[in-house]
Amino acid sequence: MLLVESAALAACRTASAVLFDTRPRAFTQCVSRVRKSQLQCDKRDRYLSTTPKQASKGESSSSPFRVYRYVIDVHGQLFLHDTVPKNLTSCFKNVDFLDFFFKRIRPNPASLTAATSYAGSGRISRHNILTPPKDSPLPEDWSDVPPYNGVIGPQEARSREELYSSACELGNSEGYEWISPCGPELNLIRCQDTPLVYRELSEEGMLKWGGSLTEPFRADELMVDASNGYVYHPSPRPSRRRGKQGGEKEKESRCGKLSLLGSNLVLSRLADGLEIDADAFERGQGGSIEWQGKRYTLGLLKP
Repeated sequence: MLLVESAALAACRTASAVLFDTRPRAFTQCVSRVRKSQLQCDKRDRYLSTTPKQASKGESSSSPFRVYRYVIDVHGQLFLHDTVPKNLTSCFKNVDFLDFFFKRIRPNPASLTAATSYAGSGRISRHNILTPPKDSPLPEDWSDVPPYNGVIGPQEARSREELYSSACELGNSEGYEWISPCGPELNLIRCQDTPLVYRELSEEGMLKWGGSLTEPFRADELMVDASNGYVYHPSPRPSRRRGKQGGEKEKESRCGKLSLLGSNLVLSRLADGLEIDADAFERGQGGSIEWQGKRYTLGLLKP
């Protein structure tokens, strides 16, 4: 799998050099450069994800539109949905790509995760990512055949925008409740737990997620799920660029209120000071944790 990924990265080196320039740029510039590069990777070599602009029916036969399906496990590892086995050797590892992908995660507009009530609820929607969705009427390869695989024939009457909405609905029916958009492609995401998972915690108190993205650790805002003992931290705060638009919607993370602390992080950095107290559950508390010489009460995730 490492050789496969290396081949994919080599095939996409030119496009990634453009997309991952460290200079700030508008989203529209990113989309424009993706289209100009006309990146063409096969199913296992695909590297970037994009979302279509609005299109008229007259454009449908000539405008590319591709749907890709990804899954994220409880360790925050990203895989193509049909990767077997799903483990450390087969997940995506390129730091720039992971940052690019995870920063753009947001609710599938056809899913309950897109509801205003979900964003601040602290709810966690979990799915089995190791096997295909059960009882789905869709063929397992539905996203790999026309009109969702980049081949839109002249007989297709739906516009790219309509195909996009249709793909969101089909994906949601299989538990793909999140997307990561940018340009003329749609990336659907099904999650074993939360779409973002914090994987490391530095001595300076910075959590790492995605590839190299960071968020200040807030020990006083941790939550525990009484059903499985998982520990959650507030999701990354919206960037200033998003916040400058104003409005309540931009004040909430697009990835839900809470994000999981990975088990490796908890065991290596927090276990010595972590006390999950089942007797405290009735009082609405999850226990306590010691961090940098202070002890904090853990909140309890509502069922």
